[in-house]
Amino acid sequence: METISVSSLKTNLSAELKRVQKGLVLTVVDHKRPVATLNPLADEALFVREATETYIAEELPPLVSTDPLTFLEEERAESW
Repeated sequence: METISVSSLKTNLSAELKRVQKGLVLTVVDHKRPVATLNPLADEALFVREATETYIAEELPPLVSTDPLTFLEEERAESW
C-alpha cells in the first residue's frame, strides 16, 4: 500500500487511477493525516440487471396555453 498527498493526487489523477485499476491500493493523506483509501473495484462489484418492465414515455401537457412564438413575435413588433 502506497500513500499519496492530496495535491499530488490532483496533479496526477488519471495516472494514479490507472495504477489503482491495476491493483494498487493508495492511501490519500492531507497534511500527513490519512483521509481516504483508493481501492480497485472487484469485477463483481458493479451489477447491472435487465429491466423487468418496459418504460413508456408519456407526453406532458404544455406549460403555457399560448404558442411561445406568438409572444416572441409580439415582443419583436413592439421593439421596432
